Amino acid sequence: MIFLIKQNLYSVLIILAFFNFIFSSGVPTDTLVINPITFDSPSPGSGWNIQYKAKVSFPDNNFSWSKILMVQTLKCDSSTKADEYDCGAWDYIWDATLIAKKDNGFEKFKLGSFVTPYGKRLKLGKNNSWTWIYNITDYAPILNGDSEILIGNNQELLDLKFLFISGTPYREVLDVKNIFPPGTKLDHSLNDMYQSVYRYSALAADSVLQPTEIILREDAYGFKIKSIISGHGHAGPNYCCEWTNKWHALWINGKEEFRWNVWKDCGYNPIYPQGGTWPYDRAGWCPGTRVDEYSFEISDIVAPGDTILIDYEIEPMADNREGAGTYIMANQIFSYGPPNFNSNIEIIEVIRPTSEDKYSRINPSLYKPKILVKNSGSDLVRNMRISYGLVDGKKSVYRWKGSLFFLDEIEINLPAPDWKGLLKNNEFFINIDAVNGRKDHFANNNIVKTSVPIPEQLPPVFTVVLKTNNLGRSIENKLRILDHSESIVINKKNFKDDKVYRIPIKLNPGYYEFSFTDSLQNGIDHLWWKSNKDSIGTRGQLRFLGEYDSILVDFTPDFGEKIRFPFYIESLNNR
Repeated sequence: MIFLIKQNLYSVLIILAFFNFIFSSGVPTDTLVINPITFDSPSPGSGWNIQYKAKVSFPDNNFSWSKILMVQTLKCDSSTKADEYDCGAWDYIWDATLIAKKDNGFEKFKLGSFVTPYGKRLKLGKNNSWTWIYNITDYAPILNGDSEILIGNNQELLDLKFLFISGTPYREVLDVKNIFPPGTKLDHSLNDMYQSVYRYSALAADSVLQPTEIILREDAYGFKIKSIISGHGHAGPNYCCEWTNKWHALWINGKEEFRWNVWKDCGYNPIYPQGGTWPYDRAGWCPGTRVDEYSFEISDIVAPGDTILIDYEIEPMADNREGAGTYIMANQIFSYGPPNFNSNIEIIEVIRPTSEDKYSRINPSLYKPKILVKNSGSDLVRNMRISYGLVDGKKSVYRWKGSLFFLDEIEINLPAPDWKGLLKNNEFFINIDAVNGRKDHFANNNIVKTSVPIPEQLPPVFTVVLKTNNLGRSIENKLRILDHSESIVINKKNFKDDKVYRIPIKLNPGYYEFSFTDSLQNGIDHLWWKSNKDSIGTRGQLRFLGEYDSILVDFTPDFGEKIRFPFYIESLNNR
């Protein structure tokens, strides 16, 4: 399914609002939307590793695209064929694999990798669905003509869109190559589903991913390596490789250039509560998240036309029994043309305020807005003038100073704006209207408009009721309330096991944030996954009670690392 949207960009924002993409209003553009899989597409057949297979007709290479995005939305539905749950009961990994024309043949390229959430007891966001977005602009050279995509599984319904946003990219992508050949064929089904699956024993012994020569394009200006790696299995005393933190490294021309740990913090996963061990950290992924991607610019250590030697290394096994664990990975190299702009600051995303799914745990918030900014121009950026606030409200201005080189990214916290009028109109804007004292050469990606999620309203007097659990776990918990200036007004800790606390709260009108943390990131629920029994320990409880002990808010005990609850007392209408 393909449709072309050709209109002014403000209208396009309505279509793209679900992922906060950034452009200024009133600028004409073409956005090509390709929708090869929809919620109405037949769910794949039975079996845990069955994927959607779809033919895709991408546009020809004679178009110029400023960005290409892959947008996947999963939906829990009883029509899926995996099991009796609307969402799959277990966490399953799958790759988004493109079978593309390459060098007079066909080759598999991993566009990204994803792990589904545990489906038991799961409510998957609004309309029981959730959206993840991949920036796949780097794959532009192979996103053309007729191709096939393998993606998803039969645990949830899938809607898949490719968004081709017209314009000039900050640098042309000339080529993409797989660095290493496909992995060991562990079994037929795994080899079909994943591009590269490697035993830890083989990686540690250096019998796979051995030094590979790559001839760099003579007409290229820059180069980047990307690694997509996730660990799996329950081998050895520490359950390798899903539950072990290992370093990985890339060597170029006999020198170790990059070393990093494949490890991901899962305790603040925005999809919660899930039905399994979702809060515990894992090797590069969490249930319900994209697999982490690691990018390494190598333009300053190689030259166009060079023949370079790339080698991969992994931390040695701590125990020989770990060898049966596996890593699923892809390592790719990209070639680029020179920068197309001298001055091009880009707002990559708004972290807050936003209604985007992945930031739902830190929104709503009326504290400091936060944005992720990238220098996509060749000029060194030394200062920026940032205007922001409610569209129909008072504008704030922040002047950033520093040093931001080409391709550098930075998170910027902005002072809290004037929120007066929020309940009448919650549309928010951020605009970088000057860079190095002048207008940006490519201003289209300097402005964002988002909707501000509204905090809950509570009465000025209520009671926090906490029932702690046992087994020495209550010491892990802390409770706080911060006011509009982020000053602590309530601070409780050193709780005792198996006890009910009633904490009276009386607050003045204004904005507040309540937080309740667990230092071991396992909430206050049963610890059934820590024992061979069905469960161990007692289940805690956390509630806000109003007049006559009416329930105002009832928090799930299975919250992982932290409960964060923003609210206001009475007068936000006047703020």
